[in-house]
Amino acid sequence: MPQRVAVWDVPVRLFHWALAILVVFSFVTGKLGGNWMAWHVRSGFCILTLLLFRIAWGVVGSSTARFSGFVRGPRAVLAYARALLARQPPHLAGHNPLGGWMVVAMLLMLLVQVTSGLFADDEISTQGPLSIKASSAFVARMNWVHEFNKWVIVAAASLHVIAIAAYQWGLNVNLIGPMVHGGSADTPGAKAGSNVVAAILLAVSAAFVYWLVVVYPRHP
Repeated sequence: MPQRVAVWDVPVRLFHWALAILVVFSFVTGKLGGNWMAWHVRSGFCILTLLLFRIAWGVVGSSTARFSGFVRGPRAVLAYARALLARQPPHLAGHNPLGGWMVVAMLLMLLVQVTSGLFADDEISTQGPLSIKASSAFVARMNWVHEFNKWVIVAAASLHVIAIAAYQWGLNVNLIGPMVHGGSADTPGAKAGSNVVAAILLAVSAAFVYWLVVVYPRHP
């Protein structure tokens, strides 16, 4: 039976806005360099924590947060794309088929970015915590990946903003509001997530990142 539930639960909304702020902050501090690089590194650790949380929440979270709820096959993506080009996209609670794959792509891009950052070394003052565990050739490769992928993320984020604007003003579909207040919809078989479970997952993710960047590098 349909249940009226929030389109976006609190954990997803907090994740979304915290990640957006941290990505912008990381880009700016990386460009500023100097003493700001320490904050750039800390921001990267926070982003990694959020990504690990979101992956876990994508398995056990609310219906609209789960990957199984929004990752669709090629046929569904093409059907939605055709409807979108006809300016008649169906109203869906949660991510549409195109948006779902954009979420997956963004998560992967950001995982690549923070992982490469863990091994990066600018040979001046900033060194990723795992760079001491890798060969100089691998570190150099991670430096290149970190620099190149940064612009891939900028392009993807720009496309994301353009798509939101197109929906907002071109199709009169409000995507921003629900990500602020949650929204609501009658969704068959909808399941709400537990905020307690979300808090535990976030704490576990933070503990793992602490071990990875502080404890593990100290071991020979």
